[in-house]
Amino acid sequence: MIDNKALNQIVIPQHIKGLIFDMDGTLLNSTPIHYKAWLGACQPFGVDFEYEYFIRLTGRPVLELSKDLIATFNMAIAPEELVQQKERLVEQNLHNVEIVEAVYDVVKRYEGQLPMAVGTGASRERAMRLLSDSGIINHFEVVITSDDVDNYKPHPDTFLKAAEAIKVNPAECMVFEDGHLGMDAAVVAGMHVIDVKPYYR
Repeated sequence: MIDNKALNQIVIPQHIKGLIFDMDGTLLNSTPIHYKAWLGACQPFGVDFEYEYFIRLTGRPVLELSKDLIATFNMAIAPEELVQQKERLVEQNLHNVEIVEAVYDVVKRYEGQLPMAVGTGASRERAMRLLSDSGIINHFEVVITSDDVDNYKPHPDTFLKAAEAIKVNPAECMVFEDGHLGMDAAVVAGMHVIDVKPYYR
């Protein structure tokens, strides 16, 4: 159950000058869709894994995550082919993606007061599509995707590039994340970070 009141109680400290939001699992409830799609793609190989395990891998580009799963579970399939199977299943369920209202409330409260960016491990095509279809893309000055950086979360590049784009010192940025890799990336970037999971689960 999403708890809108909890995030509404968060007051951004005065020294924070910019907000950066992850997309999947933070702004949008798309993470469960990706999880089920990965399970479906891996099922022919007898592979199963818990949601908590998957969360530890989220934030990386889809091909890198595919390589991780293949190596971990010793699956006899090319990473690109596993991605194709997974993406086919995702496409069937993208219509079920909804805004995480608790996080979106923060966006609406601070729009016009603080510059805001999206920093996601998704491709630019997927990110722009989901943010546009959800009707929230115009809240953000910039969207940084996996296509815009060479090093992905947990490397700090995604968030550092977002901070640069909104012209805010990293130490004055607050990152909203649900993934372990993303939170690690924010810390390495020298930013403040909020784990949004306790606020809407």
